[in-house]
Amino acid sequence: MRVRMLLLGMGVAALCGGGYWWWQARGEPRYGQAALAQTEAILALGPRPPGSAGLQAVRERLRGQLAAAGWVSVGQAFERSTPQGVVKFENLRARFGGGDAAAVWQRPVQGLLCAHMDSKWFKHEVFLGADDAASACGAMLEIARVLATQRPRQAQQLELVFFDGEEAFDANITAFDGLYGSRHYASEWPAAVTKPGFAIVLDMIGHKDLAIRLPSDTPDPLREAVLAAAKQERAGKYFGIAAGPIIDDHTPLNRAGIPAVDMIGDFSNRRWWHTSADGRQLLSAESLEVSIRVTLRVLDGLLRGS
Repeated sequence: MRVRMLLLGMGVAALCGGGYWWWQARGEPRYGQAALAQTEAILALGPRPPGSAGLQAVRERLRGQLAAAGWVSVGQAFERSTPQGVVKFENLRARFGGGDAAAVWQRPVQGLLCAHMDSKWFKHEVFLGADDAASACGAMLEIARVLATQRPRQAQQLELVFFDGEEAFDANITAFDGLYGSRHYASEWPAAVTKPGFAIVLDMIGHKDLAIRLPSDTPDPLREAVLAAAKQERAGKYFGIAAGPIIDDHTPLNRAGIPAVDMIGDFSNRRWWHTSADGRQLLSAESLEVSIRVTLRVLDGLLRGS
């Protein structure tokens, strides 16, 4: 109900033509170019499976970039048994500052914006995971910058979460392998007095042949919000509904009572998925621009009045 009421404001705003990016002239994908540069910097640090020096370097880079934009970040460390033994994980959470750094963790937030920062572990293959999901991390850094500089009141209503351990150590995600970070994070919320009203998960959103497919079981208000935003951004051709549910970082959030949508690129019948072919050459600034603009428009509607 809370999400649906928020979406009523989104519809009114769209009819009135509100929102600062509604009126920006199309041209160079400047959000996309900035996000691509952030993604390239992440890829330059090498593979980043959980517990690796590469992932720690990425985590520190994310911290630094967020701090430069006025966001306060904290780690959320934990250990889990995996097919590779006990592994130390650490999610990265961030909230917009605006004064007392400690106070930002005391206030409730309206929503979550999430991505996973790890790359899949392979024993005999170098896997960078450019689209899966360095592209989402690069986009989140640019979104964080835009919100901080142009919509600080909205920024204060969000928590950014970079999950560790989304990828399974074995071939596929199961009840016991994969989604380590989002499962741990979601487990912190059931006892909370005030849960966020929504969550948006970004994953594989930079592919040059962009095709976002929302899981078929996406909560109705969020599905409608994303598809409407894509249409309003004249990007409807890039967005659709998957043939069935998808298990990803949104799954534990939905189970914890936080309505979540997974804006995930179509990886069905993609030969590059989970191979060394998932490199920089797959990405485009134009695709990142589309993904960022649609995400910003969705957030503008859900956080309107904040």
